[in-house]
Amino acid sequence: MIDLHLGAKLQKRKNPFGSSRVDHPFQIHSDADNVFSQEFNRIQSTLKDIKQDINHQSKGVVVVGEPGFGKTHLMMRLANSRLKTNRLLFIRQPNNPDAIIYHIYSRILESLIRCIPKINYTQLEYLIANSCAKIFQEIIVENPDLYPKKESKKDQTVIELVKNGNLELLSFLSSDTQAKREFWEHIENRSYLWWSTNHSTAGYAPEIFKGIIKFCGYRAIDYRRIIREWLAMNDVPQKLLDKVKIASWNKSINREEVSLEALKVLGYLSLLDEPLIIVFDQLEGLGREYNQNLLHCFGEAIKEIFTHIPNSLIILNLFPDRWEQFKQEFDDSIVDRISQCQVFLNKPSEEQLITILNEKSKSINLTIEQLFTPQEIQKILSKNSIRSIINSAADFYNYKIHNIPLPDYLKVETNSQIALQNNSNLQNLVSDIKQIKELVLKIAEKLNIESNLEEKIEQNNQKSVHQETQTDTNKIIGDYLNQKYQQIEEEYSESQVITSSDDRGKLEKIFESLKIIQPSLKLDFLTFDRPKKIPDHLVIQTETQSYAIGFLYEGGNAFFSRMTNWNELVARNSHLKFYLYRDARGYKVSGEKSMAELDKFKNADNGEYIVLIKDERITFELLYQIIVDIQNQDLEAKLDEALSIILKRYSHHSLLKIAIEAIGIEA
Repeated sequence: MIDLHLGAKLQKRKNPFGSSRVDHPFQIHSDADNVFSQEFNRIQSTLKDIKQDINHQSKGVVVVGEPGFGKTHLMMRLANSRLKTNRLLFIRQPNNPDAIIYHIYSRILESLIRCIPKINYTQLEYLIANSCAKIFQEIIVENPDLYPKKESKKDQTVIELVKNGNLELLSFLSSDTQAKREFWEHIENRSYLWWSTNHSTAGYAPEIFKGIIKFCGYRAIDYRRIIREWLAMNDVPQKLLDKVKIASWNKSINREEVSLEALKVLGYLSLLDEPLIIVFDQLEGLGREYNQNLLHCFGEAIKEIFTHIPNSLIILNLFPDRWEQFKQEFDDSIVDRISQCQVFLNKPSEEQLITILNEKSKSINLTIEQLFTPQEIQKILSKNSIRSIINSAADFYNYKIHNIPLPDYLKVETNSQIALQNNSNLQNLVSDIKQIKELVLKIAEKLNIESNLEEKIEQNNQKSVHQETQTDTNKIIGDYLNQKYQQIEEEYSESQVITSSDDRGKLEKIFESLKIIQPSLKLDFLTFDRPKKIPDHLVIQTETQSYAIGFLYEGGNAFFSRMTNWNELVARNSHLKFYLYRDARGYKVSGEKSMAELDKFKNADNGEYIVLIKDERITFELLYQIIVDIQNQDLEAKLDEALSIILKRYSHHSLLKIAIEAIGIEA
């Protein structure tokens, strides 16, 4: 039992079981490392095999487990174990079949510019510091004759610096003074000398290589942002690129081709460092019928990665039934590569489950035996998955500490209830009640009172149960929305790679999901008779109205040409309502011609321009994420109920206003 004094203290503390899922490997959660230790060691062993392989061939691992069994948690453990030596790159489900490799590269870039926990450097800086140390060792000490160059004191300075650790290179250059910039430019030049001697100087790979090195030469956020946007192949105003001495991308570049080149560069750099760990997660949606083409394109992209990217451990987290589906859909060459090692996560033993819960409760210095009764512990452990077990513990904790009622499915019989059931007089009591009930019904019949009294009582009972169930559902979804909104808000200020193709894919997933409420929705896109560049967009058709929703994040000439063509579509399709979104964190539209085309759209009768400010962006991501989490069974809720709740709760959001109008419901 928890005494009043302890209970009062715990009321001020965070629920130790309040967090039951890992969203991505870079989060920090309690970890009972004796659970799935053998499975974890198999993954580590495969990583070691890649490093020791003379050819450094990439290998695949499939981690198979039911929802809530800890697949992403295991990736978090891998990150905690390996981030100081290896680069771990996290990739969520792609959405656009025409931009799979670009999506993979964008998410990898996002992982690389993420700071390593407890260390003030990004993964990319780790990669470059280690690579540059090896490059200087190669061209200055080990094989100087292979690299024609003029000797410099700066070469010896670098060699001396890295003797105390490769990160000393970054510490030495931590300030953005002109002298430090010139020193880093020397490192850039020496690095490119190494590249041109060992790899081809044709194509886009050399430019990507230069950009990656250059990113690490700046500490100022503004300069890093310029290079990050350039690396993401977004259009950056030339006057900003001039500040970092980078040329703009050719207008005709193919992002898929350049992305593959960029991934090759990262693979080559990893040969100077450690094997890459590439994790694909949240892939459940790929198996849905409307994503058949997306699944096929994903399989082809994975094949390309295995073919062209060396020195990488490629991990796919999958449900058992989804893994079986992938094996049927993909050709044998893909299946063989991604499943060189198969790791299956089964439900841990009761002893291990208790260890997990006790690891959680360490934050309040109590064991679960001190918190819960034996009956409550058994009720908690009876759930099917690790996540549902932790969620049940959280509900019991809230019941005991905060007096929040338990959901019906968790209510435990008290000792007095059990004693009552075992009472020898109980059957007699039940019999007496039955006789009284029959007598009341006979009296009601004689007095001409409604004869369906029993039926009405049953209906009222069912109505009460439904109301309680609905209350539980609303609470589950409401708690999720509050927690997830806060998480997305915290991540909003972090370095992110925002792309119009990714947002367009998210939009399509949202409206595909809304078909569960309005099946008559049809999705399409607009084209010209001949190829023209237009914003990434989606057309939503209803029985009475159609909408064209576009995303235009480019700048400069790319913005102007796409905006001009978008306006032409607006003029040709007066029956459509056109919406154009631009993320608030992007560069402002500038240039007289670009502004004129934007104003033209704003003044069109059927056009509306919307800037995705912080709240709008968070709500957009929240709507997308709740769909993904329900499909991935990370959230135990029905999709139609969740959509109805979020549409009402955030009906002020511009995109949700469009959705509400399209599916024809009351906000």
